[in-house]
Amino acid sequence: MIPALFLITLLGVPLTNVFQRSFEAGTSFDLSPQLSIAFSAAGQALVSTLLATCIGLPIAGVLATHSFKGRAFTQALVTVPFVLPTVVIALAFRELLGSALAPGFLLVVIAHTYINLAVIVRIVGATWQQLDPRKVTVARSLGASPIRAFMTVTFPELRAAISSAASVVFVFCFTSLGVVLVLGNSSTRTLESQILRETSLLLDFPTAAITALLQLALVSCVLLLGARTSLKRTSAVSTLRFTRLRPASSKAQRSYVFVIATIACSLVLLPLLSLAYASLHNSAGWTLEWWSSLASVDSGTTRLGSPLAAIGTSLRYALLTGVVAGIVGVGAAIGVLTHRLGRAVALIALAPLGISAATLGLGLMLAYGRPPLDLRSSDVLIPIAHSIVAVPLVIAVVLPTLLATDKRFAIAASSLGASPTRAFFTAYGPILRIVMIAAGGLAACVSLGEFGAASFLTRSSDPTVPVQIVRLLQRPGEQSFGVACALAMVLVLGTIALVAGIDALGKKRWVR
Repeated sequence: MIPALFLITLLGVPLTNVFQRSFEAGTSFDLSPQLSIAFSAAGQALVSTLLATCIGLPIAGVLATHSFKGRAFTQALVTVPFVLPTVVIALAFRELLGSALAPGFLLVVIAHTYINLAVIVRIVGATWQQLDPRKVTVARSLGASPIRAFMTVTFPELRAAISSAASVVFVFCFTSLGVVLVLGNSSTRTLESQILRETSLLLDFPTAAITALLQLALVSCVLLLGARTSLKRTSAVSTLRFTRLRPASSKAQRSYVFVIATIACSLVLLPLLSLAYASLHNSAGWTLEWWSSLASVDSGTTRLGSPLAAIGTSLRYALLTGVVAGIVGVGAAIGVLTHRLGRAVALIALAPLGISAATLGLGLMLAYGRPPLDLRSSDVLIPIAHSIVAVPLVIAVVLPTLLATDKRFAIAASSLGASPTRAFFTAYGPILRIVMIAAGGLAACVSLGEFGAASFLTRSSDPTVPVQIVRLLQRPGEQSFGVACALAMVLVLGTIALVAGIDALGKKRWVR
């Protein structure tokens, strides 16, 4: 009941408001500007997806099939860009390439490719590791070159995973907001940025609702197409599971593995090192001025609050998000095991994966930003939005663990006289405590870096760190840029610390 009521009240009602507002503009509404932006965003997303796939496939292949020193570090490092806030990554590329490239299409594509490499590596690599390596060995023994063996043997079995990963990357790039605001120009707008403009600048909510509805329809079509393609190709994947990694057998293979691993680590580290350099450097040389300015109200901002206050706001929202998303997500996962309607509730809880943050923020503003229930002056709207975004990730962490736990413990407890509730928590309680903390930490990571919904719902006097970074970048001056870099490094360090804590809890879980 808890996740069902949460979803009906805080997801169903806002989306209903968006649908209602989308028909208030009348039948004479002109969709041509929105369609033009959609086509431009689709082109940018397509190029970003192709680049991410082409760069990510060799990295996925090396990590999935070869064992080498530093493999675990490389795999973890490649995942870092995906969990970092998009605003931080955009700022890192602005510092790294801003002097060589003007804001526009190319910078946006490079940043999107960087962010989404982890999607290709993780999804495709998981399938690649399950394939039977003997098929490639047979092809090579019959005279096929490595490229021909890959194209004729490996690629057909990876096509489903590649289609699935590519559709997810396309949606992320198509609905991008933070990267477009920091690195884009008038030719690289997305529907997400257009929704923000129509609500924040033009105050045209009916038009914004129609734009959000158009984006939701396009995103749903892409995800359904990717799912359909994946289902068609699933039968081609081998059902055998070969997870044993093997070292490179020849000098050429060792060189290839070394080059790919080195390139992967360099691609990830260069923007982050550039960002760290900018936070410790000004026109006169090395300095700690930008870090010491974090506590100052007049540190290149709008005098409405210090960057340090923004850090406190983000931490407060992250804590609330971790608690709320943890309770709702764990409740939905438990419902799958304990009630016939649990699967339906869990499936609905995954819906935010296909809903943009801008649409969600707009819906919450329309539903709960005006009488009779005006929550704009409270601190709950942003944590609610962040919790809705994080609930699918919590379910993805908790549910597999619960399904893998031996249910015979609950049966044994029941046979000894325990009530159903006590029997359940006797069997699942110890593992649930650990995984719930990990899932809450993951939700807090999402909250720390989320920008789309926060850009709609944040109060001007109480911004989150990503919103504060964008405000700093919109103001001229070396101080504003330097403090923005220092704030971004705070997010980088905080996010990595949370991810490391989640990994440590995961290892503890498996040891138990």
